[in-house]
Amino acid sequence: MRSGMGPGSAALRALSGMTSYFALRMDTTMADAALKPTDLTRRSNLYRVTSQLGARWGEVNGFAAPMNYGDTAAETAAARELAIADLAALPRAGYKGWDMATWATGQGLDLPEPNRARAQADGTLALRLSNGELVLLSGDDAGSATIDKLAGAWTMDGAVCFPVPRSDTNTRFAITGARVPEMMAKMCGIDLRPHRFENHQIAQTSVARMNAILIRNDRGTTYALDMVLDSASAVYMWECLSDAMTEFGGRPFGLEALRALSA
Repeated sequence: MRSGMGPGSAALRALSGMTSYFALRMDTTMADAALKPTDLTRRSNLYRVTSQLGARWGEVNGFAAPMNYGDTAAETAAARELAIADLAALPRAGYKGWDMATWATGQGLDLPEPNRARAQADGTLALRLSNGELVLLSGDDAGSATIDKLAGAWTMDGAVCFPVPRSDTNTRFAITGARVPEMMAKMCGIDLRPHRFENHQIAQTSVARMNAILIRNDRGTTYALDMVLDSASAVYMWECLSDAMTEFGGRPFGLEALRALSA
């Protein structure tokens, strides 16, 4: 998995600014029957696949997002058992460097231990992949003051870390429901059962022979994993997960149902 790129000069300042594009406002968009993903310039690599599955779209911070697949109530019920959502539209960012921790905590970030995640006051999830590497994932409402704040604070002057363009190099799925650990056992060697893989624990591992970051990130009382992976492999991974879900009756679901799980 690509985890970043070496520091440059003006390019890094531009990358830092890119994250704020995704953190402009909290989004409560509902599906727009008239909207097509091709109406917007920013859309998931999966948009052709999810369109064929019946996705209904909404605009989330300038990004085409699958809000539902025609029946939010049924999707919410399914998500408590086994379902998958494309979260490419939600903001994400990253920072990496020898003294990332000092810089991030200086910006007010509540930083967890390595291989753990911690929710911030605005719902952003801070993932610490190592002593010097941080990933930020917005809450399901798509707002992230934390991402915006760190993007505005980073400068090249005296930099002890550099921004990693996670919004472009990576994508994000949510895999939810009680049967997730059983399904994931078919394609991942980590024991993801609830009593072995705690909420906000991180596994940097292989899924379907591809590098991925798995974060247990329960929605309300529903078991949930967030997966961060290379954006170029989104279609492959979605198809692998969909195939593995078949015997358990899993299905896709949209942002509306995902938000309903935490309501």
